[in-house]
Amino acid sequence: MQQEVLQKGVYIISGPNKIRVVSGEVEAIGKKFQKEEGVFIPEGKRIPIEVQTVSVVEIEKQNLVEKVQTRTIPEDWDKVVDYLISKKINSVIIFGEVDTGKTFFSTYIVNKLLAKNLIPSVLDCDTGQSDIGPPSTLGVAVFKKPILFMTEVEPNKLYFVGSHSPSEHFLYYLCGFTKLVKYGIENSDIVIIDTPGWVLGDGGRMLRNSEVEILRSLVTNFVVILLQRKNEVEHLVVTLPKDKVIKLAVSKKASYTSAEERKKLREFVYKKYFSQLEKIELDFDKIKTDRVYFLTGQQVQIQKEIRSSNILWIEKLPGFEGLYVVSEKLLSQKEHEVFKEIYDVKKIRNVTKKDFDNVIVSLLDEEHEVICLGIIEEIDFVNKKMYIYVPKGNENKDIKIVQFGSLKLTSDIKEAGFVEPGIL
Repeated sequence: MQQEVLQKGVYIISGPNKIRVVSGEVEAIGKKFQKEEGVFIPEGKRIPIEVQTVSVVEIEKQNLVEKVQTRTIPEDWDKVVDYLISKKINSVIIFGEVDTGKTFFSTYIVNKLLAKNLIPSVLDCDTGQSDIGPPSTLGVAVFKKPILFMTEVEPNKLYFVGSHSPSEHFLYYLCGFTKLVKYGIENSDIVIIDTPGWVLGDGGRMLRNSEVEILRSLVTNFVVILLQRKNEVEHLVVTLPKDKVIKLAVSKKASYTSAEERKKLREFVYKKYFSQLEKIELDFDKIKTDRVYFLTGQQVQIQKEIRSSNILWIEKLPGFEGLYVVSEKLLSQKEHEVFKEIYDVKKIRNVTKKDFDNVIVSLLDEEHEVICLGIIEEIDFVNKKMYIYVPKGNENKDIKIVQFGSLKLTSDIKEAGFVEPGIL
Protein backbone atom coordinates (compact mmCIF):
# COMPACT_ATOMS: atom_id res chain seq x y z
CA MET A 1 0.00 0.00 0.00
CA GLN A 2 1.17 3.51 -0.78
CA GLN A 3 1.26 6.29 1.80
CA GLU A 4 -0.73 9.45 1.17
CA VAL A 5 -0.75 12.71 3.10
CA LEU A 6 -4.42 13.64 3.52
CA GLN A 7 -5.38 17.20 4.29
CA LYS A 8 -8.15 18.01 6.74
CA GLY A 9 -11.52 17.12 5.23
CA VAL A 10 -13.90 14.27 4.34
CA TYR A 11 -12.99 11.42 1.98
CA ILE A 12 -15.15 8.60 0.63
CA ILE A 13 -13.32 5.25 0.46
CA SER A 14 -14.96 2.67 -1.83
CA GLY A 15 -14.38 -1.07 -1.71
CA PRO A 16 -12.74 -3.34 -2.29
CA ASN A 17 -9.96 -1.42 -0.61
CA LYS A 18 -7.66 -1.30 2.42
CA ILE A 19 -6.50 1.68 4.45
CA ARG A 20 -4.24 2.08 7.49
CA VAL A 21 -3.70 5.21 9.56
CA VAL A 22 0.02 5.84 10.06
CA SER A 23 -0.28 9.16 11.88
CA GLY A 24 -2.74 11.94 12.52
CA GLU A 25 -6.36 12.08 13.69
CA VAL A 26 -8.92 10.19 11.60
CA GLU A 27 -12.51 9.28 12.45
CA ALA A 28 -14.96 7.10 10.51
CA ILE A 29 -18.64 6.53 11.35
CA GLY A 30 -18.11 7.84 14.88
CA LYS A 31 -15.05 5.64 15.53
CA LYS A 32 -11.62 7.20 16.09
CA PHE A 33 -8.73 5.34 14.45
CA GLN A 34 -5.79 4.37 16.62
CA LYS A 35 -2.25 4.75 15.26
CA GLU A 36 -1.39 1.89 12.87
CA GLU A 37 -5.02 0.75 12.81
CA GLY A 38 -6.37 -0.38 9.45
CA VAL A 39 -9.58 -1.59 7.87
CA PHE A 40 -10.71 -3.57 4.82
CA ILE A 41 -13.68 -2.18 2.87
CA PRO A 42 -15.54 -4.98 1.00
CA GLU A 43 -16.78 -4.63 -2.57
CA GLY A 44 -20.10 -2.80 -2.67
CA LYS A 45 -19.38 -0.87 0.56
CA ARG A 46 -18.25 2.75 1.03
CA ILE A 47 -17.22 4.60 4.16
CA PRO A 48 -16.56 8.29 4.80
CA ILE A 49 -13.44 9.11 6.78
CA GLU A 50 -13.09 12.47 8.49
CA VAL A 51 -9.48 13.64 8.57
CA GLN A 52 -9.35 16.04 11.53
CA THR A 53 -5.67 16.99 11.24
CA VAL A 54 -3.17 16.49 8.43
CA SER A 55 -2.68 12.71 8.48
CA VAL A 56 -0.58 10.04 6.79
CA VAL A 57 -2.74 7.14 5.55
CA GLU A 58 -1.78 4.02 3.61
CA ILE A 59 -4.27 3.30 0.83
CA GLU A 60 -4.29 0.21 -1.36
CA LYS A 61 -6.40 1.61 -4.24
CA GLN A 62 -6.10 5.36 -4.50
CA ASN A 63 -8.45 5.49 -7.50
CA LEU A 64 -11.29 4.48 -5.14
CA VAL A 65 -10.81 7.54 -2.92
CA GLU A 66 -12.85 10.71 -3.41
CA LYS A 67 -12.62 13.93 -1.44
CA VAL A 68 -15.99 15.58 -0.83
CA GLN A 69 -16.74 19.16 0.11
CA THR A 70 -19.07 18.64 3.06
CA ARG A 71 -19.54 16.22 5.94
CA THR A 72 -21.63 13.22 4.84
CA ILE A 73 -23.29 12.73 8.24
CA PRO A 74 -26.26 15.09 8.77
CA GLU A 75 -26.03 17.40 11.78
CA ASP A 76 -29.30 16.13 13.28
CA TRP A 77 -27.77 12.65 13.71
CA ASP A 78 -25.50 14.02 16.43
CA LYS A 79 -28.50 15.11 18.51
CA VAL A 80 -30.09 11.66 18.52
CA VAL A 81 -27.78 10.07 21.09
CA ASP A 82 -28.39 12.80 23.66
CA TYR A 83 -32.15 12.46 23.11
CA LEU A 84 -32.05 8.68 23.56
CA ILE A 85 -30.12 9.05 26.81
CA SER A 86 -32.27 11.85 28.21
CA LYS A 87 -35.51 9.93 27.54
CA LYS A 88 -34.05 6.61 28.79
CA ILE A 89 -34.97 4.89 25.52
CA ASN A 90 -34.15 1.17 25.56
CA SER A 91 -35.15 0.22 22.02
CA VAL A 92 -34.81 2.04 18.72
CA ILE A 93 -36.32 0.71 15.50
CA ILE A 94 -35.15 2.20 12.19
CA PHE A 95 -37.42 2.38 9.13
CA GLY A 96 -36.25 3.42 5.69
CA GLU A 97 -36.34 2.33 2.08
CA VAL A 98 -33.57 0.29 0.50
CA ASP A 99 -30.24 2.17 0.25
CA THR A 100 -31.04 4.84 2.83
CA GLY A 101 -28.09 3.94 5.07
CA LYS A 102 -29.89 2.22 7.97
CA THR A 103 -26.90 0.02 8.81
CA PHE A 104 -24.51 2.97 8.46
CA PHE A 105 -26.68 4.96 10.86
CA SER A 106 -26.84 2.03 13.30
CA THR A 107 -23.04 1.80 13.27
CA TYR A 108 -22.68 5.53 13.91
CA ILE A 109 -25.13 5.42 16.83
CA VAL A 110 -23.38 2.39 18.34
CA ASN A 111 -20.04 4.19 18.32
CA LYS A 112 -21.50 7.37 19.79
CA LEU A 113 -23.31 5.44 22.55
CA LEU A 114 -20.08 3.63 23.42
CA ALA A 115 -18.38 7.02 23.71
CA LYS A 116 -21.05 7.89 26.32
CA ASN A 117 -20.14 4.74 28.31
CA LEU A 118 -23.33 2.88 27.38
CA ILE A 119 -23.49 -0.70 26.13
CA PRO A 120 -25.59 -0.93 22.95
CA SER A 121 -26.77 -3.97 21.03
CA VAL A 122 -27.90 -4.21 17.42
CA LEU A 123 -30.57 -6.52 16.04
CA ASP A 124 -29.92 -7.02 12.33
CA CYS A 125 -33.25 -7.90 10.69
CA ASP A 126 -32.14 -7.63 7.06
CA THR A 127 -32.11 -11.31 6.10
CA GLY A 128 -31.06 -10.47 2.53
CA GLN A 129 -28.10 -8.23 3.43
CA SER A 130 -27.17 -9.57 6.84
CA ASP A 131 -24.14 -8.09 8.57
CA ILE A 132 -24.58 -9.75 11.97
CA GLY A 133 -24.65 -13.42 11.11
CA PRO A 134 -25.15 -15.00 7.68
CA PRO A 135 -27.99 -14.14 5.27
CA SER A 136 -31.30 -15.90 6.00
CA THR A 137 -30.93 -15.16 9.73
CA LEU A 138 -31.73 -12.49 12.25
CA GLY A 139 -28.75 -11.76 14.48
CA VAL A 140 -28.17 -9.73 17.63
CA ALA A 141 -24.79 -8.58 18.93
CA VAL A 142 -23.82 -6.68 22.08
CA PHE A 143 -21.04 -4.14 21.50
CA LYS A 144 -18.17 -3.44 23.87
CA LYS A 145 -15.91 -1.51 21.47
CA PRO A 146 -16.32 0.74 18.39
CA ILE A 147 -16.59 -0.83 14.94
CA LEU A 148 -16.74 0.25 11.29
CA PHE A 149 -18.69 -2.67 9.86
CA MET A 150 -21.26 -4.87 11.57
CA THR A 151 -19.61 -7.83 9.86
CA GLU A 152 -16.68 -7.40 12.28
CA VAL A 153 -18.67 -8.84 15.19
CA GLU A 154 -19.90 -12.33 16.00
CA PRO A 155 -23.60 -12.57 16.87
CA ASN A 156 -24.47 -13.32 20.47
CA LYS A 157 -27.60 -15.06 19.27
CA LEU A 158 -29.08 -16.07 15.90
CA TYR A 159 -32.56 -16.92 14.70
CA PHE A 160 -33.00 -18.76 11.41
CA VAL A 161 -35.70 -17.26 9.17
CA GLY A 162 -34.75 -19.48 6.22
CA SER A 163 -34.79 -17.05 3.31
CA HIS A 164 -33.33 -13.80 2.00
CA SER A 165 -36.80 -12.27 2.29
CA PRO A 166 -39.40 -12.58 5.07
CA SER A 167 -42.19 -12.42 2.45
CA GLU A 168 -42.89 -16.18 2.64
CA HIS A 169 -41.67 -16.54 6.23
CA PHE A 170 -43.68 -13.87 8.07
CA LEU A 171 -44.40 -15.84 11.22
CA TYR A 172 -40.85 -17.15 11.63
CA TYR A 173 -39.49 -13.64 11.10
CA LEU A 174 -41.75 -12.17 13.78
CA CYS A 175 -40.98 -15.01 16.22
CA GLY A 176 -37.27 -14.35 15.76
CA PHE A 177 -37.78 -10.60 16.05
CA THR A 178 -39.54 -10.99 19.39
CA LYS A 179 -36.97 -13.41 20.79
CA LEU A 180 -33.95 -11.29 19.83
CA VAL A 181 -35.45 -7.96 20.91
CA LYS A 182 -35.94 -9.48 24.37
CA TYR A 183 -32.33 -10.67 24.37
CA GLY A 184 -31.07 -7.21 23.39
CA ILE A 185 -33.08 -5.45 26.10
CA GLU A 186 -31.95 -7.92 28.78
CA ASN A 187 -28.25 -7.80 27.83
CA SER A 188 -27.59 -4.17 26.88
CA ASP A 189 -28.58 -0.63 27.76
CA ILE A 190 -30.31 -0.05 24.42
CA VAL A 191 -31.12 -2.25 21.43
CA ILE A 192 -30.96 -0.72 17.95
CA ILE A 193 -33.15 -2.55 15.43
CA ASP A 194 -31.95 -2.34 11.81
CA THR A 195 -34.88 -3.37 9.58
CA PRO A 196 -35.10 -4.35 5.88
CA GLY A 197 -36.04 -1.78 3.25
CA TRP A 198 -39.46 -3.36 2.65
CA VAL A 199 -41.71 -0.47 3.66
CA LEU A 200 -44.34 -0.33 0.89
CA GLY A 201 -47.28 -2.48 -0.14
CA ASP A 202 -49.40 -4.82 1.97
CA GLY A 203 -46.47 -6.94 3.15
CA GLY A 204 -44.16 -4.06 3.99
CA ARG A 205 -46.82 -2.19 5.93
CA MET A 206 -47.93 -5.33 7.78
CA LEU A 207 -44.42 -6.33 8.81
CA ARG A 208 -43.29 -2.91 10.00
CA ASN A 209 -46.56 -2.31 11.90
CA SER A 210 -46.26 -5.76 13.51
CA GLU A 211 -42.74 -4.91 14.73
CA VAL A 212 -44.05 -1.79 16.46
CA GLU A 213 -46.89 -3.79 18.04
CA ILE A 214 -44.36 -6.30 19.38
CA LEU A 215 -42.31 -3.48 20.91
CA ARG A 216 -45.50 -2.25 22.57
CA SER A 217 -46.36 -5.72 23.87
CA LEU A 218 -42.86 -6.09 25.37
CA VAL A 219 -43.49 -2.83 27.26
CA THR A 220 -40.35 -1.24 25.87
CA ASN A 221 -39.58 2.47 25.98
CA PHE A 222 -39.11 2.68 22.21
CA VAL A 223 -38.78 5.24 19.46
CA VAL A 224 -39.08 4.84 15.70
CA ILE A 225 -36.44 6.56 13.59
CA LEU A 226 -37.38 7.37 10.01
CA LEU A 227 -34.49 7.67 7.56
CA GLN A 228 -35.97 9.29 4.50
CA ARG A 229 -35.20 11.57 1.59
CA LYS A 230 -38.62 13.23 1.69
CA ASN A 231 -41.60 11.68 3.49
CA GLU A 232 -41.67 8.24 1.87
CA VAL A 233 -42.02 6.17 5.07
CA GLU A 234 -44.22 8.40 7.22
CA HIS A 235 -47.25 6.23 6.44
CA LEU A 236 -45.79 3.69 8.87
CA VAL A 237 -46.06 5.96 11.91
CA VAL A 238 -49.32 7.90 11.42
CA THR A 239 -50.85 6.33 14.55
CA LEU A 240 -47.87 7.00 16.81
CA PRO A 241 -47.54 10.03 19.11
CA LYS A 242 -44.97 12.58 18.00
CA ASP A 243 -42.59 11.81 20.86
CA LYS A 244 -42.28 8.24 19.56
CA VAL A 245 -40.97 9.30 16.14
CA ILE A 246 -37.67 10.88 15.10
CA LYS A 247 -37.36 11.98 11.47
CA LEU A 248 -33.84 12.14 10.06
CA ALA A 249 -32.31 13.01 6.72
CA VAL A 250 -30.47 10.31 4.77
CA SER A 251 -26.68 10.56 4.80
CA LYS A 252 -25.08 11.99 1.67
CA LYS A 253 -22.97 8.83 1.69
CA ALA A 254 -26.03 6.64 0.94
CA SER A 255 -25.95 5.30 -2.62
CA TYR A 256 -27.73 2.76 -4.81
CA THR A 257 -26.60 -0.87 -4.57
CA SER A 258 -27.40 -3.04 -7.60
CA ALA A 259 -28.91 -6.51 -7.37
CA GLU A 260 -25.59 -7.98 -8.54
CA GLU A 261 -23.67 -6.08 -5.84
CA ARG A 262 -26.16 -7.31 -3.24
CA LYS A 263 -25.64 -10.89 -4.39
CA LYS A 264 -21.85 -10.46 -4.13
CA LEU A 265 -22.19 -9.02 -0.62
CA ARG A 266 -24.39 -11.96 0.43
CA GLU A 267 -21.89 -14.44 -0.97
CA PHE A 268 -19.04 -12.56 0.76
CA VAL A 269 -20.77 -13.01 4.14
CA TYR A 270 -21.69 -16.63 3.36
CA LYS A 271 -18.09 -17.42 2.39
CA LYS A 272 -16.83 -15.90 5.63
CA TYR A 273 -19.30 -18.00 7.62
CA PHE A 274 -18.66 -21.23 5.67
CA SER A 275 -14.93 -20.59 5.14
CA GLN A 276 -13.95 -24.01 6.49
CA LEU A 277 -16.38 -26.90 6.13
CA GLU A 278 -16.70 -30.29 7.76
CA LYS A 279 -19.20 -32.95 6.72
CA ILE A 280 -21.31 -34.46 9.49
CA GLU A 281 -23.57 -37.50 9.48
CA LEU A 282 -26.92 -37.47 11.31
CA ASP A 283 -29.13 -40.53 11.87
CA PHE A 284 -32.84 -40.11 11.23
CA ASP A 285 -33.57 -41.83 14.56
CA LYS A 286 -31.46 -39.39 16.59
CA ILE A 287 -32.77 -36.05 15.36
CA LYS A 288 -36.07 -34.22 14.85
CA THR A 289 -36.97 -32.05 11.88
CA ASP A 290 -38.67 -28.66 11.91
CA ARG A 291 -40.61 -26.60 9.33
CA VAL A 292 -41.03 -29.62 7.02
CA TYR A 293 -43.30 -32.66 6.71
CA PHE A 294 -40.26 -34.94 6.37
CA LEU A 295 -39.79 -37.18 9.45
CA THR A 296 -42.90 -35.82 11.18
CA GLY A 297 -45.18 -38.73 10.22
CA GLN A 298 -45.01 -42.50 10.59
CA GLN A 299 -42.79 -44.36 8.15
CA VAL A 300 -44.69 -47.05 6.24
CA GLN A 301 -43.46 -49.91 4.11
CA ILE A 302 -43.27 -49.58 0.35
CA GLN A 303 -45.86 -52.08 -0.84
CA LYS A 304 -44.86 -54.57 -3.53
CA GLU A 305 -47.44 -53.17 -5.97
CA ILE A 306 -45.51 -49.88 -6.17
CA ARG A 307 -41.99 -51.04 -5.29
CA SER A 308 -39.42 -49.62 -7.72
CA SER A 309 -36.11 -47.79 -7.76
CA ASN A 310 -38.08 -44.56 -8.08
CA ILE A 311 -39.73 -44.74 -4.64
CA LEU A 312 -37.34 -43.90 -1.78
CA TRP A 313 -39.39 -43.04 1.30
CA ILE A 314 -43.03 -43.03 2.44
CA GLU A 315 -44.58 -41.57 5.58
CA LYS A 316 -48.20 -41.50 6.74
CA LEU A 317 -48.93 -37.97 7.91
CA PRO A 318 -51.54 -37.19 10.58
CA GLY A 319 -55.21 -36.62 9.72
CA PHE A 320 -56.08 -35.10 6.37
CA GLU A 321 -52.44 -34.36 5.50
CA GLY A 322 -52.25 -37.67 3.68
CA LEU A 323 -49.16 -39.52 2.44
CA TYR A 324 -45.65 -38.11 2.09
CA VAL A 325 -43.64 -39.70 -0.72
CA VAL A 326 -40.00 -39.07 -1.66
CA SER A 327 -39.05 -40.33 -5.11
CA GLU A 328 -36.25 -39.96 -7.65
CA LYS A 329 -38.66 -38.29 -10.06
CA LEU A 330 -42.16 -36.93 -9.51
CA LEU A 331 -45.06 -39.38 -9.60
CA SER A 332 -47.49 -39.34 -12.50
CA GLN A 333 -51.15 -38.57 -11.94
CA LYS A 334 -51.94 -42.26 -12.42
CA GLU A 335 -49.39 -43.18 -9.74
CA HIS A 336 -50.98 -40.66 -7.39
CA GLU A 337 -54.30 -42.48 -7.71
CA VAL A 338 -52.67 -45.86 -7.14
CA PHE A 339 -50.96 -44.62 -3.96
CA LYS A 340 -54.21 -43.15 -2.64
CA GLU A 341 -55.98 -46.46 -3.07
CA ILE A 342 -53.22 -48.65 -1.59
CA TYR A 343 -52.68 -46.47 1.50
CA ASP A 344 -56.29 -45.28 1.85
CA VAL A 345 -55.54 -41.55 1.78
CA LYS A 346 -57.05 -38.62 -0.08
CA LYS A 347 -53.87 -36.58 -0.54
CA ILE A 348 -50.32 -37.28 -1.74
CA ARG A 349 -47.39 -34.95 -0.95
CA ASN A 350 -44.65 -35.87 -3.39
CA VAL A 351 -41.11 -34.45 -3.43
CA THR A 352 -37.93 -35.64 -5.10
CA LYS A 353 -34.62 -36.51 -3.52
CA LYS A 354 -33.06 -33.66 -5.50
CA ASP A 355 -35.35 -31.14 -3.75
CA PHE A 356 -33.30 -31.65 -0.57
CA ASP A 357 -29.90 -31.10 -2.21
CA ASN A 358 -28.04 -27.92 -1.14
CA VAL A 359 -30.85 -26.67 1.11
CA ILE A 360 -29.61 -24.45 3.94
CA VAL A 361 -30.64 -25.69 7.37
CA SER A 362 -30.24 -24.50 10.92
CA LEU A 363 -28.95 -27.04 13.43
CA LEU A 364 -30.45 -26.56 16.88
CA ASP A 365 -29.87 -27.87 20.39
CA GLU A 366 -32.65 -29.23 22.59
CA GLU A 367 -33.50 -25.68 23.74
CA HIS A 368 -34.12 -24.65 20.09
CA GLU A 369 -31.04 -22.41 20.12
CA VAL A 370 -29.01 -22.18 16.90
CA ILE A 371 -25.75 -24.15 17.01
CA CYS A 372 -24.82 -23.32 13.42
CA LEU A 373 -26.15 -23.30 9.87
CA GLY A 374 -25.46 -26.12 7.47
CA ILE A 375 -25.81 -27.12 3.82
CA ILE A 376 -27.37 -30.47 2.98
CA GLU A 377 -25.07 -32.55 0.78
CA GLU A 378 -27.30 -35.62 0.56
CA ILE A 379 -30.07 -37.50 2.29
CA ASP A 380 -29.64 -41.29 2.23
CA PHE A 381 -33.16 -42.67 2.58
CA VAL A 382 -32.02 -46.30 2.44
CA ASN A 383 -29.62 -46.02 5.39
CA LYS A 384 -31.63 -43.28 7.09
CA LYS A 385 -28.84 -40.70 7.27
CA MET A 386 -28.36 -37.01 6.51
CA TYR A 387 -25.01 -35.65 5.31
CA ILE A 388 -24.59 -31.96 6.03
CA TYR A 389 -21.71 -29.49 5.59
CA VAL A 390 -21.17 -27.31 8.67
CA PRO A 391 -18.56 -24.70 9.66
CA LYS A 392 -15.50 -26.36 11.17
CA GLY A 393 -15.72 -26.67 14.95
CA ASN A 394 -19.38 -27.75 15.00
CA GLU A 395 -18.90 -31.39 14.00
CA ASN A 396 -19.08 -32.71 17.57
CA LYS A 397 -21.92 -30.53 18.85
CA ASP A 398 -25.04 -32.10 20.35
CA ILE A 399 -27.45 -31.47 17.48
CA LYS A 400 -31.06 -32.36 18.24
CA ILE A 401 -33.11 -30.58 15.57
CA VAL A 402 -32.64 -29.90 11.84
CA GLN A 403 -34.61 -26.79 10.91
CA PHE A 404 -35.15 -26.42 7.16
CA GLY A 405 -35.04 -23.20 5.14
CA SER A 406 -35.94 -22.53 1.52
CA LEU A 407 -32.57 -21.28 0.20
CA LYS A 408 -30.06 -23.43 -1.65
CA LEU A 409 -26.30 -22.94 -1.53
CA THR A 410 -23.65 -25.06 -3.23
CA SER A 411 -20.68 -26.47 -1.31
CA ASP A 412 -18.45 -23.87 -3.02
CA ILE A 413 -20.78 -21.19 -1.56
CA LYS A 414 -22.71 -20.06 -4.61
CA GLU A 415 -26.43 -19.27 -4.53
CA ALA A 416 -28.33 -22.13 -6.16
CA GLY A 417 -31.99 -21.10 -6.13
CA PHE A 418 -34.82 -21.98 -3.77
CA VAL A 419 -37.14 -24.74 -2.75
CA GLU A 420 -40.70 -23.53 -2.33
CA PRO A 421 -41.59 -23.09 1.37
CA GLY A 422 -43.91 -25.86 2.57
CA ILE A 423 -42.90 -28.36 -0.11
CA LEU A 424 -40.51 -30.50 1.94
